[in-house]
Amino acid sequence: MPGVPADERDGKPPFPTVVRPRERPDRPPTCTVCRGPAWWNGWRVVFPVVAAVVAGVLERWELPLPLAKCSQCRHGFTCYPDGIYPRRQYQLDAVAGAVASVVLGGASVAAAARTMGAGPTTVRRWLAWIAVLAEPRDLVALAARVDPDSPAGAGLSSVVAAPSARRAGAAAVLVALEHLGAALVRGGLRLMMRSGLGRVLGWQHQAHGEAVLLTRPPSRLSPAMALWREAALA
Repeated sequence: MPGVPADERDGKPPFPTVVRPRERPDRPPTCTVCRGPAWWNGWRVVFPVVAAVVAGVLERWELPLPLAKCSQCRHGFTCYPDGIYPRRQYQLDAVAGAVASVVLGGASVAAAARTMGAGPTTVRRWLAWIAVLAEPRDLVALAARVDPDSPAGAGLSSVVAAPSARRAGAAAVLVALEHLGAALVRGGLRLMMRSGLGRVLGWQHQAHGEAVLLTRPPSRLSPAMALWREAALA
């Protein structure tokens, strides 16, 4: 299938491919670089694996993404719909679900990989990526700042007994992200993804245009996140 990484083509994914329609508003958003007016400049097709609206169901989408170009600085950019994270074949809810099944649910890496239609190496890479994504205490502190009434930090002590430091770290980050993601939603943000990982990174991309990538730095959450409350109240 075009657009599917080479290391995933050998084993067919255990979920269907859904062809999504071409959708875009009459006019594109302003330029992501200079904020100038932009015009539509075609489409590109991607094949993300997403967690569908029905809980627990994964789908691979054939998804057309509208392309835009700035009339002033000539910068070209892709417009992503709600719930779709830039430059990822497996979307954040799917990644969070796979890692959680290993570090919180006790599944083997091989079993999690089969469920996702991915390779074990891919799941191990996700686990390592999440383990160093942020400091759990910083996420919990920000959750308490965003929503002082939230039970920030509840459950963190129960994940420190994971069989390895990396798994314990990934479990703690996932739990802390759940607290922060829920706090952001209670604070009034409209976030389409269900996992804390998806909500937090999705918000960061929407609010600041920053995408945390799996393959290159910066590997940690943006310092701009600490300014969320002040920006929201301004």
